[in-house]
Amino acid sequence: MSTEVILDAAAEAFSAHGTRRTTMEDVALRAGVAKGVLYLRFDSKESLARAVVDREMALALATSRAEVAADPRGGLLSRLFVHSLTALHTRPFLIALYKGEVGPGGRPSDQDSQYRDRLPISTDFVRRMRDAGMVRADLEPGPLAANLAVWNVGLALTAPHEDPGALILGMGELVARAADADVTNTTPGKECFARLADDLEALWSRP
Repeated sequence: MSTEVILDAAAEAFSAHGTRRTTMEDVALRAGVAKGVLYLRFDSKESLARAVVDREMALALATSRAEVAADPRGGLLSRLFVHSLTALHTRPFLIALYKGEVGPGGRPSDQDSQYRDRLPISTDFVRRMRDAGMVRADLEPGPLAANLAVWNVGLALTAPHEDPGALILGMGELVARAADADVTNTTPGKECFARLADDLEALWSRP
């Protein structure tokens, strides 16, 4: 039995019922394995939940990286925002994580703590984007990062949406008009995003 099959089953169960109400028996049933097999791979629900968080974050970031790399204008803040939100909203577990229904420790997550932990990283990212000429020079990184974070969290908290793609594109258009610099080469922005993705992976892999 592949570990990926178990992680898929766990992500589905946690997304549907939350980590508190999901049992190891529930996950084993979804995965089609005996509970003993599950415990051979993961010694507790907490370790399983942590593995799911790490896997889901890695997959979303990998999707974002690929979409940014393939987009000729992918280094603009508006395009990075669209690609990141789109990747997030293709993974129900991550939406549940943003809503505080699941967490890396096998318990519901602390949404306030998540927001506080991510905001300094986001602010540094926007500052690097501005310094690289991808964001208008007259904008302050802190307020801009805070606004983007509120939009991000707000979209997740109010999910599901009938047409999330249209909402995300609309938000991206607002970011483009408000913050994007008028540049031709967006490679520096792609490099800033690669560093942001590394920082986020480090944040989520922290014990």
